[in-house]
Formats: sequence, structure tokens, C-alpha cells
Amino acid sequence: MSKFSQVKRQIDLLDPENLLASHAPQDEYDAESRKISEQISHFDSPAQIAAVIAAVMQNAFGKPESPARFSETALAVRRALAYEYYGQIADLFEYGNARTEVCVQTANEIIRQTLNETDPDVLENIFHAVDTLIAYRNCADQLELLPLTENWQRFDSASLEYLPAILAETGDLRYLDLIRQIGGRFPQIETAEEIALLQKRAAQRS
Repeated sequence: MSKFSQVKRQIDLLDPENLLASHAPQDEYDAESRKISEQISHFDSPAQIAAVIAAVMQNAFGKPESPARFSETALAVRRALAYEYYGQIADLFEYGNARTEVCVQTANEIIRQTLNETDPDVLENIFHAVDTLIAYRNCADQLELLPLTENWQRFDSASLEYLPAILAETGDLRYLDLIRQIGGRFPQIETAEEIALLQKRAAQRS
């Protein structure tokens, strides 16, 4: 789905001027949605996106608007854009023809993005993309995992569910204690298979 379509969907759901509820045409907010989509990306914070939405709506309808009014819509827009972006990366890893070294470079870039990301939903999308890479390409030991391993305690269980498998595929026994710590903190995350896999990969690479 295009960025415009993602924005349009959320703006139409909000219907800030109650025009769609009054049976206005379905393209009533298309011009505004297009302007918004041209000024934002998933790298923007919800606050930045809300400010853009407020400015566009104020200009379009001629009345003062506060970004706070659009905070929930902005969050939904950003999550939708991030889901699309990282989903495309995961598809590249699984189905694309890019060389493995290019995929590793891309994965390391999005791993670094976790350092500044605070939205749990977006973080889960990043972890899923990295997990997809190691599931389809034998390159886990080439990943720069320090941003994940040093900061693992700030991730929620939905994101951390992917981390033991990612670490296990590296075959690096230094990650054994971390996998155990994750399992200890989140008992719902099964780690026995990942520990066995880590030990197997380590033996294969010794």
C-alpha cells in the first residue's frame, strides 16, 4: 500500500471535519492526505507527523489546529508506514535477489535504528525483519548485534521473542547466558530449542 493510501486511510477514519459522515465524496480529504504523505516518513516521530497533519488541515480549512488533536492518527500513520517499510525489507530478505552482503548491510542499518526507536510495534517489525534474514540466509554471524544485546532489557516480550533465535544462529557461545536471561525474565519465551541450536551451531563452526 502506498504512503498516500496509508495516510488517506487514517485521515478518512478520523474525518476531522465530519465531512464523510455528512455523505461527502470519498475523495474529500485526498488533497490533504497527499500533502501530508509528501512531507512525512516512518522515520518521523508521531509528534512530527501530528504537526504536519495539523498544519495541512489548518491551511486547508482555515481554522487553528493543535497537533495534539491528531496524536492518535499520527501514531497510527507512523505504525502503518513502518509496518510497510520493514515488511518490504523482510520480503527482500526472503524473496529478493540481492546479494547476501547487501542484505547484511541493510539488516545492520535497521538494527542500529533500534537505538533511537521507542515504539514497541515498530521495534517488533525490525526484529521480525532481522529474524527473516537469518531464517533464509546463513549470515547471522555477520550481523552487528551489539545494539540488540546491550539494550535487550528495554525491549518488550514481543520483540525479544525473536532475539534468542537470532543469537542462536550465530553459533557464538557468548550469547548463551543472554538467551537464558531472556527466558528467565519472560518465561513465555521458549529458549530451550535456541540454546540447543546455539550449541549445535558452535560445534559446527569449531
